[in-house]
Amino acid sequence: MKEIFEELEAKVEQNVVNRKHDEIERKNLFIANDNLIADCLSKEVFYIATNSELTVSRFTEMHAAHTVVQARCLELEAELSKLLDKVQKDDHTELVKHFSNLEVNHLNLQLKYQNLKESFGNNTSPPAQDAPDFDSVFIIDKMKASIQGKNNAIKKIKNANLSIKRDP
Repeated sequence: MKEIFEELEAKVEQNVVNRKHDEIERKNLFIANDNLIADCLSKEVFYIATNSELTVSRFTEMHAAHTVVQARCLELEAELSKLLDKVQKDDHTELVKHFSNLEVNHLNLQLKYQNLKESFGNNTSPPAQDAPDFDSVFIIDKMKASIQGKNNAIKKIKNANLSIKRDP
């Protein structure tokens, strides 16, 4: 009978040891789980920060390109103004040559603008919180209006050329 009690005591002690082992194993699993969660969160934060930085970088590049295009448009407007003054003074062939150059420059600028617009649109869209702000929409509209103004000026020069051709 004593052997049975000793055997039962040994089994009880073994169950206590097994239970403590299981508790330690459970705590280790909780720690590993917490570490995985922390790792996932840090990677998510890094992704969000990187994605935001890339969006800002793309917008900055587009804004810089817009500034260059705007400056070139101002130069072309000044040249166009000079040419309009020259229409009354200079001969027709020189005027046609300058007009052709302006047309080529204008078309090149339109292509550059379209390429920039397409390259910005082709980038993967970030989450809604990273979308361009309200002011960006107006900057793009101003660029479109500026290009439309250039188109109108070119049409006026074409009409002036046609009237010069008819009046010789």
